[in-house]
Amino acid sequence: MTATEDSTMSPEGDALAEILSPNVLLSIEDAASERGISQILAEPTSRDLVHRFAQDVVGQSFSRRGDDGAGTASSISSESPIQSREMVESAVRLGFASLAAFLQANVTGPILDDPQSIDTIFVEAFKSARRPQDSTGGASVVEGISNSERGTESFRSLCQRSLDTDGVSPYSYIPFIELFCLARFLLVTGDILPTARSSPFAKHLAWVRFRIHLWHYKLLTQPSLGPGSLYTKSGRWTDVATLQELIETSLTEAEATVFNTGGSGEVAREPSWPLESQVLFRLEEANCQILLGNDTKARQALESATKMSRFTYALSGALGKRTRFQEASFSQLVVLAKSSLEQSSERAQELGVTETAPPALPLNDDTLLEKIHFNINEPISSNSSLPAQLQDIKPDDQPALRQVDQIILLTEATIRDTFSPSDSLTLEEILPYAVRVIDDKATNWQIYTQALLVRSRIELNRSRTVERGVLQMQAVADQVIVDTQDPSPAATSQLDSTQVPAIQVTSDAEVTTHVSVNKPTSFLPVPKPSESATAKERLRYVNALASPPRWHLESELAYAWTSIGSLVSALEIFKRLRLWPEVALCLASAAASDDSGGRGAGGEAKARAIVRWRLFHRSSATGAPLRDNDDDEDIDIDSIKPSDFYGPERSPPPPNAPRLLCILGDMENDANHYLRAWEISNRRFARAQKSLGELHLQNKEWEKARQAYRLAVGVNRLSPELWNRLGDIELRLGHFPDAAEAFQRAIATANEQVGGEDARTWSNLGTAFLSWYREVMAEAQMRKERMHADEAHDADDMTSTKRAAELGRSASQLLQDSLTAFKRGATVADTNWRIWDNVITIAASLRPRPAFDDIILGLRSIIHIRKTESVLDIEILTLLVREMTKNPPARKTVTGDDDEDDDQIYDPPRGTLDSKVVALFEEEIAPLITSNSACWALVSRLRAWRRDFAGALDAAEKAWRAAVGGSGSTLSAASASGGQERGSWLTDPEEWDAVAQRTAELVAAYENYGSRLESIGGRWKGKARSAIRSVLGKAKESWEGDQRWDSLQDLLEDLR
Repeated sequence: MTATEDSTMSPEGDALAEILSPNVLLSIEDAASERGISQILAEPTSRDLVHRFAQDVVGQSFSRRGDDGAGTASSISSESPIQSREMVESAVRLGFASLAAFLQANVTGPILDDPQSIDTIFVEAFKSARRPQDSTGGASVVEGISNSERGTESFRSLCQRSLDTDGVSPYSYIPFIELFCLARFLLVTGDILPTARSSPFAKHLAWVRFRIHLWHYKLLTQPSLGPGSLYTKSGRWTDVATLQELIETSLTEAEATVFNTGGSGEVAREPSWPLESQVLFRLEEANCQILLGNDTKARQALESATKMSRFTYALSGALGKRTRFQEASFSQLVVLAKSSLEQSSERAQELGVTETAPPALPLNDDTLLEKIHFNINEPISSNSSLPAQLQDIKPDDQPALRQVDQIILLTEATIRDTFSPSDSLTLEEILPYAVRVIDDKATNWQIYTQALLVRSRIELNRSRTVERGVLQMQAVADQVIVDTQDPSPAATSQLDSTQVPAIQVTSDAEVTTHVSVNKPTSFLPVPKPSESATAKERLRYVNALASPPRWHLESELAYAWTSIGSLVSALEIFKRLRLWPEVALCLASAAASDDSGGRGAGGEAKARAIVRWRLFHRSSATGAPLRDNDDDEDIDIDSIKPSDFYGPERSPPPPNAPRLLCILGDMENDANHYLRAWEISNRRFARAQKSLGELHLQNKEWEKARQAYRLAVGVNRLSPELWNRLGDIELRLGHFPDAAEAFQRAIATANEQVGGEDARTWSNLGTAFLSWYREVMAEAQMRKERMHADEAHDADDMTSTKRAAELGRSASQLLQDSLTAFKRGATVADTNWRIWDNVITIAASLRPRPAFDDIILGLRSIIHIRKTESVLDIEILTLLVREMTKNPPARKTVTGDDDEDDDQIYDPPRGTLDSKVVALFEEEIAPLITSNSACWALVSRLRAWRRDFAGALDAAEKAWRAAVGGSGSTLSAASASGGQERGSWLTDPEEWDAVAQRTAELVAAYENYGSRLESIGGRWKGKARSAIRSVLGKAKESWEGDQRWDSLQDLLEDLR
């Protein structure tokens, strides 16, 4: 019997199975959001777990520095997970409570109860954990811990550094970051609670592990000044491939646990989690895929959640008025939605859901109405395409929705906002989803806040709603700040020593309290406790919503202010958040001119000064170096200069030092900064090598750029941008097999998104395969020539052929792969005629039989795009006509009069190549031809093959007129090309040859088809002689005695 089987039969195993069951975990999570974290931390078992956590954090700190403290980390991690029922239950309860308290302090609010006791517990554990290192002389490793007043700050600094991943650090001033690290230590690491691999009872913890990994990723996402400030798009600029792979793995494990699926993905038995939990998991999965940039997977998860919830909704239209002065009603977009179980306000109260909600600002516009006024008497259409559940719903009187269904609508809006083009039509389609939630009767506080945020993002793009959009986002941000900002001593101890003390008047019976001058204020009055929601209500759906952390929300607000031209407001927000990289980028983008007072320099110089201030000490000539905690000093940003900070590098480097060094490298074009960023991140920060590669590309150092990008993709193998760029470099250097591999990897990591960039990648892949094919053919030709010359041939010289053989690709396969890639690129960017031209060229090059269907498709596409005669390639058209006319057309009748059958026009069967060619020439090419005589000649040949003799003769006449430059029956010696000089065929041998050939073809057409037509009959000879004489008369002075002149004379003699 194995150890796992034995534990299953033991009482301890039964206890674990009971505690880690879905129902118990849900009850523990529900109680954790209701009970204060300070009460749970005060329990003896919780204090013991916090002590072990502090030992782990301190041990990791010493391990990173290579000191003797590394043994502490290893000894802690080597301890086996706890097994007793009491400790397991305590660890699970503390883990859930810590995560909930962290989200309450940073995302939802309200302010944690008794934050001072929380700080005290962690500081005591921290001091106890570092005593062994102090006794070994390691106290100097942890900066600032000698001061007891800064114990909390020091411990949080160590916790933040433990979250660094691939050279990317979280926001440096996250309140109560130790709570998140504690939850991660208890639930994820496996040091306390067992993992699914070590114990089958722990499989139901996979969901919370996925949540912790995802929130870890969210903490690492970087806000920015620009469209990337949208929180749901921030993951695209975050290079943490290691954590992204971990998220995907944990998501798969959690999905298998929640839905009880096996390895094949099929449901093995009834899921043990309740239906609402399954719906919420799918919504969390959708928001995860949105953050990672996976459009298709996010939509699939949302569709699954909608189906399980039995929720019905549709974006439809209804007659209504939108403006104050509108008289007639027009169709307005509206979301019609209905839950499977209608939930009235009384029902909401029974479920413990209050109707408290954050304040929504009115529009107050002189033209737009506050809400669309729909026609209440509009009849319901009987042939409506709406689902049956929605056909009897009025747009202005819709039933209340379940809260899970409201989240589905907001997730739908978030997906559309994140992945759709930012145009007016898309924004009009997104807004009704948020409005439907805002107008609902009863809602959850956090859901309503998210709906207001979604509406604000949309309204920022319209001139009449941008004011309400900015102010509403400001109100939401202020509300979150007021509800989450901690007035504890940790926040108030950093007050400037020069601050004026506040005077407080109290009576004898009152207790004097500290008045915080830095107490946060809000745009709207702060709601009373009775008007606000409890922590339990706010946290209930926080994981299923894409709610941003406080600093991300404020960064998004900063971008909103820039959208209306207030760059100063954005700069002040970034300064207050101490997001120095964003402050520098904001100044650089502003490019402010030098001020007359001489305080600092222009915008770019100020940006450089800020970055250097964060990375380096002051120069020795400018005074004493600044301390490492310069953020807390009241330093005037406008007064610092880049030249002041050329001193030694700060040790240890500040958080996100690799990113700061890359920004400095961009500003100073110094490769050393990128190399230093690469080293500081332990060679994990892909952006450093990417920026270094771009610098080498600017200097046309192709090989160095290739090496840099190879290092970048070695670290982040999930970035299509990096693979694309590497492919471009390989293509430029002529390394076609490597270029093809890079472009294939770029496509494989493109998250199934289709767009212009994808089309470019497919086109480049086709170019790489085509160039590889040409190299293989050139090597084969060279080998053949050397063998004929009896020269020695070295197989090592045939690198492309050897690489193709290793991959099992023949030359014909390379050409076919090239065609496939170009076709895919043309499908994605169907308006790019150059890609279609490549499709035609390669399809015509295939052997032994060209891909005629692809040729025809390409020709049709180019004609539709360019709509000009110049797109017609006579060689390609000749190839099609030659292929079609190499066999005579099939007869329509098996028996009967053959002569009668020969006079009938042949129509090829539908779907055949003949039918496609005929349709191409008759429907697309013939209406386009104006002056190309060779094309008319091909049309004549094709019609003659079809036994359309009248059409063949008509095309032959048009070909002849186009050659001689005539219009109608009047002849002219002008060139067919309007831009050329008149009479060009009288002086140009090639044009003269074309005229002679078209004349001979016209004579042959009269001879073969003229007698078959009633309109011509026996007069065909006269018409033929007239055409020849007109040409000879014009060409007598120029071409008399020429070979082609003589051939026309012979034709004329034969017609006598």
